[in-house]
Amino acid sequence: MDFFYTRFLISWACWLIFADRSRWKEMVPVCAFALCLSLISDQIVEWYVIYWEYYGNEPKIIRELMDDFDVYIIVTYLFIQWLPKKQSYFIMFYYWFAWTALAITIEYIHVKTGHMAHYNGWTFWHSYISDWILFWLFYQYHKFFQLEKLSK
Repeated sequence: MDFFYTRFLISWACWLIFADRSRWKEMVPVCAFALCLSLISDQIVEWYVIYWEYYGNEPKIIRELMDDFDVYIIVTYLFIQWLPKKQSYFIMFYYWFAWTALAITIEYIHVKTGHMAHYNGWTFWHSYISDWILFWLFYQYHKFFQLEKLSK
């Protein structure tokens, strides 16, 4: 089985095992927002300045869509689901640090296995900073729209 198919199956298995599916009304809007951001970033990277690219045996469109419809959605769902009840600066910093570490580890595996490459000066540090920003955006989106009220 090829890398992206395996990753897709692992991601959705994690969702089946760990997701609180009773909160789907709360999570779907944030996941849709994450999906839109990933689709937009893919278009920018594909057509304007190539900062990264995925490699594999799968057709390119399949790799791109699997990337958009697995890791982005699953990580966002679980990130919001497990937001700490008590949200002090220290707790939230630690929480963000843990999730960005997970995201950068996934990217590191892609690069080290030859399924992704960085271009035009893009580095893991750029990815790490963008992950912090993305998790902050997901958190703010969830908080602004008070999506936890939808699940009740």
